[in-house]
Amino acid sequence: MRNTNTVLVVDDDEGIIDLLTMALEDQGYQVHSAVGSGALKAARDHVPGVILLDILMPEMDGVEVSRRLRADPATAHIPIIAMSAQDRLDTTGATLQANDRVAKPFRLDRLFEKVAHWASA
Repeated sequence: MRNTNTVLVVDDDEGIIDLLTMALEDQGYQVHSAVGSGALKAARDHVPGVILLDILMPEMDGVEVSRRLRADPATAHIPIIAMSAQDRLDTTGATLQANDRVAKPFRLDRLFEKVAHWASA
């Protein structure tokens, strides 16, 4: 069962993680973070309401993370919002297994709307 008030932020940029953690906690969410393949364990451990997933990361990119999350019955149901520069979002095509996308830089109000929508979906 998903924990709808929990968000998993997957990004390799500490600044983005810190910003999103503070902003989402101010909105009442509990936030966990991971980088690359660490998202797989974190998603199983916390079963978040939604995952914010960066596309461009070292070691394992967001496309591969999304593929593995969808292949695991324990995490396949968790909504994923992909985050990346607009040009990167446009080129990932069908290989990215996400429910929604948000381009960086993003407006926090739009991000909050997407998180609220998918966390409760």
